[in-house]
Amino acid sequence: MSRTSKGLPARRGSGERVPPVRCKICGGKTDPGLDVGAQPVGDLILTKAGLRRPETFYPMQMFHCQDCGLAQLGYVVNPAVVYKYFPFVSGTTQTATRHLQSLPSQVVEIGGLNASSFAVDIGSNDGTLLKAYRPFEVQVLGVDPSAIPVKIALEAGIPTWHQFFNEETAAEIIAAHGQADAISAAGVFAHIADLGSVMRGIRKLLKPGGVFVSENQYWLSMVEKGHYDNMFHQHLRYYSLRPLERLFTAYGLEVFDVRRSEVYGGSFRVFAGFAGAHPIHPRVGEVRAAEESAKLYDRATNERWTRDMLARRRALQAKIWQLLAEGKKLIGIGAPAKAATVCNFCRIGPEMLDYITEINPLRAGKFLPGVHIPIVEEEFMFTDPRPADAAILFAWNYYDEAVPKLRARGWNGEVICP
Repeated sequence: MSRTSKGLPARRGSGERVPPVRCKICGGKTDPGLDVGAQPVGDLILTKAGLRRPETFYPMQMFHCQDCGLAQLGYVVNPAVVYKYFPFVSGTTQTATRHLQSLPSQVVEIGGLNASSFAVDIGSNDGTLLKAYRPFEVQVLGVDPSAIPVKIALEAGIPTWHQFFNEETAAEIIAAHGQADAISAAGVFAHIADLGSVMRGIRKLLKPGGVFVSENQYWLSMVEKGHYDNMFHQHLRYYSLRPLERLFTAYGLEVFDVRRSEVYGGSFRVFAGFAGAHPIHPRVGEVRAAEESAKLYDRATNERWTRDMLARRRALQAKIWQLLAEGKKLIGIGAPAKAATVCNFCRIGPEMLDYITEINPLRAGKFLPGVHIPIVEEEFMFTDPRPADAAILFAWNYYDEAVPKLRARGWNGEVICP
C-alpha cells in the first residue's frame, strides 16, 4: 500500500517555480534585493531550557516593487508566532520616550484636540505614547497584541485592549467609544501583516476631520546611511513617501504633512486625513523631491545598496577576526531584534562575543536566538573580572545616549557600530 507524505518536498521537482513576490501595496512585480539568509524571529529570545529545543528559521530577503517603489520582505511569518512573546517596551530609553511623547502634542495642535476628544494608538505597547495626552485631558485607548506590554500599560492606568487592530476591532471601538479624532501607529505600521483590514479599520474609525499619523523607519535613511539591521521579521515593509501615498489614496486618505527625524537611525512621521480635510504642507513636496533626487526608486540604487550591505558584512567580520587574533575580548551592547539579524547574518556566536548587555529586564538572563549568545544585565560589564576590550553596539541608534553613560562609568573599550 503506497503512502503519500504530507510534508514539504525536500527539493523542487522539474518545472516547479517559487511563486513571484508581489507588492503588498499595489500588487506589482518586484525585484529581489538583499538576502540576509534564513533567520529566527529576532524577538523570540531563548531561555536556557529553550537552547535544547529546535528553532525555526524563516527566509529574510528584501524585494523592491517595480511600480510604487515599496521595499518589503518576501516572506511573512505568522503574526501569532512573532508576537507570542514580545519582550519590547517602548519606554526603555530616554531617547525613545522623548520622541514618542512628542507625537501627541503635534496631533493636538494639528487636530485641535481637547478634553472631549478621543485618540487611539495602534500597537500601543506599554502606553508610553498615550501618557503624553494626559496634559491635554484627551481620552485615550491603546490596542496591542502583546501581553507583557499591555499588562504594564494597564498597571500605569492606560486603557488598553489586548488584541490585534483590524476592521473588526475598529467596529468594536466605535461601539464602545465612538469614532476617533486621532489615530496613531508609531513604529508598528510597517509590522502589519493584514494591511487591507487595518486600513479599512482606520478609515472606519477615523472621524471626517480626524488625523491619522504613522511613524516608520524611513527607507531613504536606510539607503543613505547604509543600514541593513532594521531588517527583521516584524518589519514587513520599509516605507518611503511614494508607496505610502499610493496606499492612502486607495482608501480615500491623503498625506498632508511629513516630518523627518534622526531617531531610530532615520524615521519619518506621515500625517494623513480624508482627502481635502487638511491643507497640504510644503514639506510633502520637499520629501517627494528628496526621494527623486536620491533616485530612491531606481533599480540601480537598490542593487548598489545590496552590494554595499554585503561589503559592510565583510568589514564587520574582518574587524572581529582582527581583534580576536590580537587576543582582545569582545562583547555586545544592546540585544534588540537587530542584534539577532546582525549576528545570524554575519555568523557571530558566543565563541566571538562573550555576552551581550541589556537594560531591558525582559531580555536579560536569556539568549539571542539562532546564535545563542548570553544576554546579561548591563551592570555586569562594569563588574566583569576581565573587562571587554571592545564592544559591538547593536543598539547603535542610541549611541549619543548610551556611550557617554558608559564612559562616565569608566568603561573605555572600543565601540564598534555594525
